[in-house]
Amino acid sequence: MFMEKEITLLHANDIHGRLNFSVNKEFMIQGGISLLSGYVKKTRQERPTFFGICGDVLQEDVGGSDYKGTNTVELINYLQPDAISLGNHELDYGLAHLLIFKQCLRSQVLCANIVVSALDQYLFQPSKVIEVGGVRILFIGVIPKAFFNAIMSDEFCRNTLEYKDSYDAIRGEIKAHESEHIDLVVLMSHYGIDGDRTLAQELPEDIHVDLILGGHTHINMDEAEVVGGIPIAQSSYGTTHVGRFDLTVDTEKKKLVKWSWQRVPLTEETSEFDCGVDDLADRVVFHKKKSRENALICEFADTYTQKSRLYESELGDIIADAFASIFPMDFAILQSGSLRKAECGPKVTEKDFKELYPFDDRYVIVTLTGKEIKDAFDYLFSLKPDGSVMNGTFQYSKGFRLVADGTDCWQKGCRVTSLTLNGEEFEDAKEYHVGMTRNCVIGCFQYFNLVVSPERQKVVSLSTYQALATYFLTRPGVVTAPEKGRFILENFEG
Repeated sequence: MFMEKEITLLHANDIHGRLNFSVNKEFMIQGGISLLSGYVKKTRQERPTFFGICGDVLQEDVGGSDYKGTNTVELINYLQPDAISLGNHELDYGLAHLLIFKQCLRSQVLCANIVVSALDQYLFQPSKVIEVGGVRILFIGVIPKAFFNAIMSDEFCRNTLEYKDSYDAIRGEIKAHESEHIDLVVLMSHYGIDGDRTLAQELPEDIHVDLILGGHTHINMDEAEVVGGIPIAQSSYGTTHVGRFDLTVDTEKKKLVKWSWQRVPLTEETSEFDCGVDDLADRVVFHKKKSRENALICEFADTYTQKSRLYESELGDIIADAFASIFPMDFAILQSGSLRKAECGPKVTEKDFKELYPFDDRYVIVTLTGKEIKDAFDYLFSLKPDGSVMNGTFQYSKGFRLVADGTDCWQKGCRVTSLTLNGEEFEDAKEYHVGMTRNCVIGCFQYFNLVVSPERQKVVSLSTYQALATYFLTRPGVVTAPEKGRFILENFEG
């Protein structure tokens, strides 16, 4: 009977509440819980697969700072990991928070180091046997004593809990399951890479371990390390990558015959978006807690305004600059009508922010030539057949400067007299990356007499509201409106 079986172990670590995808300088979408979920689902469909997370699922992520990280639990439950091991940040908020975390996660949380001393019982399940494609694997969760000490400041914990040495714990779990025909032993560790090396190098002779799935160090490994004959790997940090072991296991000899490992980048090329988790994330991260609307998003240096959609405004400059800071682009175009509050600040709560910017949309980077940009703004201000001068009004990000002459505009239209970026005129043949909402892209022909083909569009965010709210939550200090001068309309009588 053929006993060699092929399976896959996917592993993540140190997610730290990093749930949103990012965009690099080449406009490649990277990471995010949606692509992670899509990759795990795809791999599970293709072959027998285990998916685990090796610690630091939680941290006090700024997207839901008043939740102390627990707002991410529902999203992790959506991913349906087969097991999760404990990390140091799960211990940040004390024992009560830790037990809530344990109770609310539907996946088994593994840690073989924390014992309720008086009862001689583990606080968490120390290990779990999981069958993957006919291979029975014993997964054991381990953390170093230094992390355990984080909860020892509490008198009850000092008098109730004790730390169990990892080698003793591993030995005990292997012995406890020796009658269950275990094919492989895998450690889910949060020791960090140096600690994992030590675990493997100093492993007692009477203990056999096949693999170590690690975490804590946030390193980008190009290949798995082998120490003492044991492969060790981490997947990186956040949700940019997932680690992947492809294994061939002889279940008769209970031996790892062959293995390969890669750190898979989560991009549109390797995965597909899981829209279900995006919808859930939008509800959970910002909208679940009733008191959230009174939570402070940021603070402005003053009360800033947009009194007319036609002219450059303080609020328009702030929001356009935010988009240009979040995503890689040359400049941002913001529809003035997307800002629905005439004044805002100094303190900006989530309720204020939703009233200021209530339209949640995808955000898109569009590639245009300098000539197209110049022609587009000439058309925007030209006299239309219906007698109108502009079919849309806009705000612009830092570095962009537009000057238009409104002399006799109602008879002849306005005339663009200056159009520059960072003090230089737009070059006809040069390509520029322009940020705008999906709604603005759809209206490009109406506004600018411009057709933007799909191959020149790059979606870089599925939620403009979430991107902006996260930016202002994480931005240090008070937000000050910049000096005006991005859009000047001369000799115009409205």
